[in-house]
Amino acid sequence: MTFLKNLGAAVLGYVAMVVVVMASFSLVWLVLGPDRSFQPASWDVSGIWLAASVVLGLLAGVAGGWLCGKVQADMRGLWVLLGIVVVLGVAGALLGADAPPIGARPDDVSMFDAMNSAQQPTWLRWLNPVLGVVGALYGAGKAAKGRTTASADE
Repeated sequence: MTFLKNLGAAVLGYVAMVVVVMASFSLVWLVLGPDRSFQPASWDVSGIWLAASVVLGLLAGVAGGWLCGKVQADMRGLWVLLGIVVVLGVAGALLGADAPPIGARPDDVSMFDAMNSAQQPTWLRWLNPVLGVVGALYGAGKAAKGRTTASADE
């Protein structure tokens, strides 16, 4: 039962990370639009998008780690979450080097086209799993601290 609880906590934590990333990046896209999300006439993401990516990646890790930390039976749940983040993050970094789209970016870009065509620097693809791990460790630590404080109060 402990194994299943830890596995469920890890999966739940990862799903939370994905939801936070999707929701927050959708919001950033709506706020920035294509002109401030990309370099002029290019599919290369802008500096403000890069900064938002780092912050939001870290926050997603914190959310996933916190949720995992609240649900897990013991620390092995967090280790499973960290394994998922590292394996999928490295796979994404290795597979994410697609050929850039041909031609200049049009002025009117849908969010779907932006997701499929955006060109992020290689360093960001490799930083993403690190941000996820660091954020998850921090979030799980906060969850554990809250559990300890609640247990001490009872």
